[in-house]
Amino acid sequence: MRNTCACLSVVVLIVISLTASGCTKETPVAGPLGKPVTLLPPYVAYQSGDPSDKISVQYAVIAVTRQAGLDYDWDTSFKNTDPICRQFIRPVIRAKSCKKALQMILRPVGLKYQIVSGRIVLSR
Repeated sequence: MRNTCACLSVVVLIVISLTASGCTKETPVAGPLGKPVTLLPPYVAYQSGDPSDKISVQYAVIAVTRQAGLDYDWDTSFKNTDPICRQFIRPVIRAKSCKKALQMILRPVGLKYQIVSGRIVLSR
């Protein structure tokens, strides 16, 4: 019984360690949300005068959804999320699924998304 408990403790510690270090694999996602996307600085300036060391939430979402082949519903998303969607962020996303990238962008600012008629719509 002691050996079993000791073995289980070691397995639990390994799983916790791998999870904390980011060594676990992402669960595969089908369709456009499963496509790998990347968003790294310097960011493309979408508007003249935008800094290249940061990007607004809405433009970060647009950048990753375009890579996945999804459209973005600007008007509805802006109405639902202004002024949060204009907040500048500094995401570093390397070859993550579009779904994971959207989570990385939206969770820290308290936003979420849904797909409506094939378009990404942001909400609070």
